[in-house]
Amino acid sequence: MADRELGSIRTHITAVVLTGLTVFAVAAGLLWLALGLPTALNTRVDIIKIALSVVAGVGGVVALVVAYRKQRISESAEKREHAKVLNERFATACNQIGHDKPTVRLAGLYAMASLADEWTEQRQTCIDVLCAYLRIPYEPSLDSEWEHDEETEVRLSVTSLITAHLRDGAPVSWQGHDFHLTRAVLRAADFAGVHVTGGNLVLSLARFPGGWVSFDGMQVSGGEVWFGGATFSGARVTFHDARFTGGRVKFEGAGFNAGEVSFRGARFAGGEVDLSEAVLTVAPVFDEGEKPGLKLP
Repeated sequence: MADRELGSIRTHITAVVLTGLTVFAVAAGLLWLALGLPTALNTRVDIIKIALSVVAGVGGVVALVVAYRKQRISESAEKREHAKVLNERFATACNQIGHDKPTVRLAGLYAMASLADEWTEQRQTCIDVLCAYLRIPYEPSLDSEWEHDEETEVRLSVTSLITAHLRDGAPVSWQGHDFHLTRAVLRAADFAGVHVTGGNLVLSLARFPGGWVSFDGMQVSGGEVWFGGATFSGARVTFHDARFTGGRVKFEGAGFNAGEVSFRGARFAGGEVDLSEAVLTVAPVFDEGEKPGLKLP
C-alpha cells in the first residue's frame, strides 16, 4: 500500500512538472512570435518573466481546483462516516428495544427518540419504530386503577416522548409526521398538549383498557386524527380544553363502553369532529352550548 501511494505521488509530481514546463514553453513561444522574434536581451527576459507569471497563474488555478476537490472528498467521507454511525446507533437501539428487561427496552426507546431528533432524513423511520413498539400486543394488569405494571410504564413513557415532540415550542418538532398506532394497547397514555398540524395520528382499533388517557389541551389545526374502531373499556378519556380549528377527528365505530369521556372546556371552531358513528354506552360530557362543528349520534 505504501509503495503504491509513493508511486502515485511521484506520478502526480511528474505530471505537474511536465504540465508546468509545457505551459511555460507554449506561453513563451506565443509571446516570442507575437513580438516578432525579438533579439534584444531585455525583451527576452521580459518574455520569460511573463511566461513564468502565466505558469504561476495556471498553477494557482490548478491548486484551487485540487483544494476544492480535496474538500469535497473530505466532506463526502465525513458524510459517509456520519451515516455509518447513525445506522449503527439505529441498530443498537433496535436491539435494546427487543430486550427482555423493561429498563433496557426503555433505554432503547429513548435512544431511538434522540436519533429521530438528529437524523432528519430518517426521522419518520425512527418514529415508525416507536409506534411499532406500541402496536405489539400485550395484556396489561388491571388490578389497580393507578398502579401500573412494568410494560404499561414503558408504554406511558413512549407516549410521553411522542407528546413532548408534538407540543408547540418543542426543541425538535415532530409535527407534520405520521404516527400509526393502529391496534396499540394503552392502559394509560399521555397525549396532553399535542398539536396536530398535518400528517396522521392513527389510533384506529386501539384498545384503552381502563386507566386514564389524556388529550387535555390537544390542538388539531390540520391533518387527521383517527379513532375508528378504538375501544375505550372503562378508561377515563379526557379532551379538556382541547381546540379543534382544522383537520378531521373521526371516531367511526369507536366504542365507549364504560368510564368517562369528557370534552369540558373544549372548543370546536373549525375542522370536523365526528362522533356520529361511535358506539356510546357512556355519553360524552361537553360544556353547555359548545357543540358547533361537532357531529353526534
